[in-house]
Amino acid sequence: MRRSAIPVLLLTLLVGCAPHEPSAGDASSTFPSAPQSTPSPSPSSPASESYTFRLPLAVYSYSDADYEVIRSAEQVLARDCMRDFGLPYRPARNPAPAGAQDRRYGLTDRASAERYGYRMPPQAETPKAKLTEDQMKVLYGNRSAPAAAVKNSELRYRGKKVPDEGCLGAAVLGFRKPYEDEAGAEVASRIATASYENSQKVPEVRAVFGKWSSCMKQKGYDYASPLEAMAAPAFVRGKVSAVEKDTAEADVSCKERTRLAEVWFAAESSIQKDMIKAEAGALRRLGELHEKKLRAARKILAGA
Repeated sequence: MRRSAIPVLLLTLLVGCAPHEPSAGDASSTFPSAPQSTPSPSPSSPASESYTFRLPLAVYSYSDADYEVIRSAEQVLARDCMRDFGLPYRPARNPAPAGAQDRRYGLTDRASAERYGYRMPPQAETPKAKLTEDQMKVLYGNRSAPAAAVKNSELRYRGKKVPDEGCLGAAVLGFRKPYEDEAGAEVASRIATASYENSQKVPEVRAVFGKWSSCMKQKGYDYASPLEAMAAPAFVRGKVSAVEKDTAEADVSCKERTRLAEVWFAAESSIQKDMIKAEAGALRRLGELHEKKLRAARKILAGA
């Protein structure tokens, strides 16, 4: 998570275009710019309540379930492409998502603080499908290890040209293109960034930062804001120490006592509502394209 600016989670979820680099042999990965996200919160888990997904701008984002529908549709298209080359392809199943860690307003999960301090809890590793050299060559194209060994050559398999980006890349890029809206995504990113930064200047937010800081001082910690605590060098490098865990626990406790996250969320929500009204046209188109993409993905899965 980014510390002093807008959290990475925010841009990933509200714009829906975080890059992910697949490794040769990782058949469950997607091509760069395919949607990725941090797991959505469980409705039954108050500790993992997501403020990001409750912000007004979140209606223009993909949910975690949406991302999985899109990813699955891309994998079906990749499978069909592989079949055209006479090769089987069955991607590895993704592991069940772990609990959400929404750090937009800093650390708010007491259980996580007690166990991991300010660090993100470990995520389950995505299993890798077992692929032959031929499968990797056709699935990943010029990004595969076999192709990398032969530079500047047209990649072919059994006399048939392999897409430069491979079957997986061709599936992702081809499916994504009709629903791209760079202008709308830029508007959403700008609103997400500006609302987060401007909310920190709101008098109510500045006041609650002061209350949080006073609470922390009573516990023996000197930080002006929760962002400063989370960005402490000792808490982002090396092993998690007892001091870090104690600080993180105090941080969450003071947030709960002062209702810091709730106050901050209310302030940013108000800012976003005004900004969304000013950009209604661009955001409406972005939302419409998201819906069209999801409908197309569901249609692909229905015919699979």
